[in-house]
Amino acid sequence: MSRIFVFNWISVDGIFSGPNGETDWFTVDPELEKANLSGLDRADTILFGRTTFKMMEAFWPTPGAAAQYPEIAAYMNETAKHTFSTTVDNSNWPHSFFHKALNRDTVNGIKETAKKDIVILGSGSVSMALQELQLIDEYILLLDPQLLGKGMPFFKNAGPTALQLLDTRTFPSGIVRLHYKVVP
Repeated sequence: MSRIFVFNWISVDGIFSGPNGETDWFTVDPELEKANLSGLDRADTILFGRTTFKMMEAFWPTPGAAAQYPEIAAYMNETAKHTFSTTVDNSNWPHSFFHKALNRDTVNGIKETAKKDIVILGSGSVSMALQELQLIDEYILLLDPQLLGKGMPFFKNAGPTALQLLDTRTFPSGIVRLHYKVVP
């Protein structure tokens, strides 16, 4: 069965987005972009919350995204995207599916349809809900060398969880990619 992993940027003080959901603080690093691209084929399914879905939907299907990031745009447009929302239930973005409830049964149903692993990109509310359900298998965290001071904490209300470090990599910008496996 597919494994679920989180792939998310966080600041040193544990913030994953600014107070209004902004992500303009992410440090850009060409070497990191190349490394991230090489790992995309691990997952054929993405889980989103409404806010992240709408943000991604506004960019990735556009000609500008295809021109600026052709490989990532192709991946984002061809990959199955499952969004948990009580207010959004359709999109013209290909391969988009919508679920009103985020629960163990719904997630297990998605896992049965995935041929590869499942990734959560951003989507703090989905990550937090799956943390509570103990359905996350791995975390890949991009630790950005910044203290934001305020914003949305990534591990808000997370219960005790043992993690095993699988890999680290430091990039020229100072970003450290931390790859952890959840210890059952």
